[in-house]
Amino acid sequence: MTTKEFLEFLKEKNHLIINHKDHYSEAQTGKVFAIDGNAVKFYWTSDDDKTEARGLVTYDMQQFAQLVNPFLIVDRSCSFSDKYYSTLQSKIKKNWHEVINTLHSSPHKRLKVDDCVDLLVTSIGVTKLEASGILKSHLAVGTFKYDEFKSSEFIILGRNTIELENKKRYLSSISSEIRSQSERINYIISHGQTVGNYREQLFISVLRKYVPKKFHVATGFIEGSNKQIDIIIYDQHNYIPVFREDDLVVVKKESVAAVIEVKTTLTSATIADSLKGIEKICEGPMNSIPFFKGIFAFNTKMNNKSAANTIASFYKKNGIHAIYDHLDVVCVPNKICGFIDYNNLENDEYSCPSLYIIEDAKGISIGESFFFQRLFAFLEVENSAKKINGFYFSVLRETASLSLHQILTHNDWTPFHSFISEIRGTADFEPDMEIIKNDVKKRIKDVRNWMMGEMKRELLIEKYNND
Repeated sequence: MTTKEFLEFLKEKNHLIINHKDHYSEAQTGKVFAIDGNAVKFYWTSDDDKTEARGLVTYDMQQFAQLVNPFLIVDRSCSFSDKYYSTLQSKIKKNWHEVINTLHSSPHKRLKVDDCVDLLVTSIGVTKLEASGILKSHLAVGTFKYDEFKSSEFIILGRNTIELENKKRYLSSISSEIRSQSERINYIISHGQTVGNYREQLFISVLRKYVPKKFHVATGFIEGSNKQIDIIIYDQHNYIPVFREDDLVVVKKESVAAVIEVKTTLTSATIADSLKGIEKICEGPMNSIPFFKGIFAFNTKMNNKSAANTIASFYKKNGIHAIYDHLDVVCVPNKICGFIDYNNLENDEYSCPSLYIIEDAKGISIGESFFFQRLFAFLEVENSAKKINGFYFSVLRETASLSLHQILTHNDWTPFHSFISEIRGTADFEPDMEIIKNDVKKRIKDVRNWMMGEMKRELLIEKYNND
């Protein structure tokens, strides 16, 4: 590939580069601005306040080849068709957390430049030249900072990176808090029911630290159902309970924001029992506003795959009859995290309930934080607050590896139960009426927008009701 062909490739793909010839203190990202005959305009920038960016620079092809030794920035979300860069990108994505964790745990959050290069060589499996290029790319975008101290050169975690990593570790500590307190009782009590009750109360106390005060975290029943719910979160600000005695309640279905099944140990049997309970809770008239349905357990011998297989088998056998009338998240701290969502929202295929599993890819436990993030999305608060609450826990999800385990229905699924506004058919709503797949997608998207704080609750109720 000639120099001009390479530059045209950079421009077409909108790739950024760094210059291997730059010193660490001068690292900048470069982007092709324009190519005119034998001249190329490059725009150089840096997020480091101490680095004076070169800005717009014009080179002829020969100058560029002499002055710039380019290295593509490969740790972005784009994909590379070139085998070398795609392999390098894969190595970085897989092992970058080891670099960040080592720097974060080092005194003053820094390492000498040579030590940092060696760290990348051993942790990621790259050459020293590649390691140098990767470091410079992160210096240019502000992930790292360069500093000199007592005749030594250092790579330091940037301020925003430190804040982000501290937040990840704080949120991850929720897992440690729950695990340590739940295990403590095992040393003094072996009575299963007592241990189970203690852990249920423990989880309730953790929830109360985070759930807004307009909601009451309790145990009890939904009016009209004889299924006792381990944890029920309902809107106590806008709805009065049918019955309340301390933390035992009976509430109207319209007031419910979340129901959670709590298990000491997650097994195939306890999963099936919880899913049957959720299915029973969902019986009766649908709400315009769905509520969260979760399973939280403290121990398990299962793994993500075996737990997901059990959930998938249940829904394959029993079916999913309405949008969001199913489990939302299952979580066992530091071991299992899975959730159900809808696929194909951006294409012309049917959107079906699908089971996904999450595995931490960065050495930090994220299951509980994802559980809370998903739960909070169902809590009706001001839209701006909902966005902030969702973002608060979202940083850990960004570190995770998410994969589709199984689609839980046939590929042309539409819900058996729906709202009148979603039905197409005769004026008299005869049996040949059908629910159009695009209307299903629209409702799913509307619910998602509400969960993200992009749609008001009142509008969702207005659009979807059977009155």
